[in-house]
Amino acid sequence: MRFRMKPGCLFGSVHRLPSKARCCHGEERNLTLTAWLLIGVCVVIPVIDALRDVQVTVPQAVRRGDNAMLYCHYDMDGENLYSVKWYKGRREFYRYTPKENPAMKVFPVAGVQVKRAASNESQLMLVGLNMMASGKYSCEVSADAPSFHTMIVTGDLEVCEVPKHVPFIHGIRPRYRVGDIVRGNCTSAHSRPAANLTWFVNEVQANPSHIRIHKPSRDHKTDLETSVIGLHFVVSNHHFQNGKLKIRCSARIHEIYMQSTEKSIDEERPRVISAASSSSSSSSASSPNSNSNSNSINLIQNIPYDQFSQLDNELDRKDYMTHLQGDMSSSSGSASSPTRSVPSISSTRFLTVLVEATGLLIVFHHLLKFDTISIT
Repeated sequence: MRFRMKPGCLFGSVHRLPSKARCCHGEERNLTLTAWLLIGVCVVIPVIDALRDVQVTVPQAVRRGDNAMLYCHYDMDGENLYSVKWYKGRREFYRYTPKENPAMKVFPVAGVQVKRAASNESQLMLVGLNMMASGKYSCEVSADAPSFHTMIVTGDLEVCEVPKHVPFIHGIRPRYRVGDIVRGNCTSAHSRPAANLTWFVNEVQANPSHIRIHKPSRDHKTDLETSVIGLHFVVSNHHFQNGKLKIRCSARIHEIYMQSTEKSIDEERPRVISAASSSSSSSSASSPNSNSNSNSINLIQNIPYDQFSQLDNELDRKDYMTHLQGDMSSSSGSASSPTRSVPSISSTRFLTVLVEATGLLIVFHHLLKFDTISIT
């Protein structure tokens, strides 16, 4: 028993055929299958090869007020181009149709301004971009008859407002000692979007555990944002290279803005009073005519002035004052005599007082001799 497939149908109805018709109906079935395969190849292959490799190049970010060039690349593979259309979101704003006159048409869309002289079937120039121009941009390419195959590809564009000033570092002192705590902030103000901030210590990105990230703040009037990042770590010996510690803060917005601010910190070491100054203090103590005030002034001058003017960390201030008092007490102990001594009276003044006292004693003696006064 044989089965026959109806002509014109790939999956036709099944009929029982007598054994006598085996050869004729077998040939008919083979011809039918071959015809359908040829038709499928003729229809499918042109559609696959008509349009391919559609790609768009859309800038990721553009400064406000700048221009942007958008590209639409495609391969027609021998087919004719019917049209190229550009959309912002779902709204068409540009169309290029080679067979029409004029071939280029521009439609109004908020925030989008096309420069016709620099635009064609494969590129598009947008000028004077503002914040409203941010969004998705799509290129739609269509082949001509008979396939009319269409492909669409999308890219994102963001219009940015960059900061007018470099990032600002505050809270960092010009000098630190080993064991001090560095506390500071870096601020990048008035941008959209908020700048990405990064700390570097001696040209190496700071340890994440030393970073304090703050949520950006937004100005509701201008819709601009300010980003702040903190730095907090304990200074150790390895931080100082040739007595210097460098701290840098970098602000970045996509690939269109990159600015940095750097501060150089000096290593602060305690001042040690030399043996020569100690011996001179001892010799001046043995001389009664020495000026003890000058020794006190010299001792105070040995203390760095900027330690007092720059101490904004209260803990470091107390720690330093304790250290300073210890140094002062030890220094004053070696020169206790000139510090506590009463300033000496000059020789002329001393003689005058002595003469006056002698005269009073003589007068008192004569009064007793002539019984002018009596002592009971």
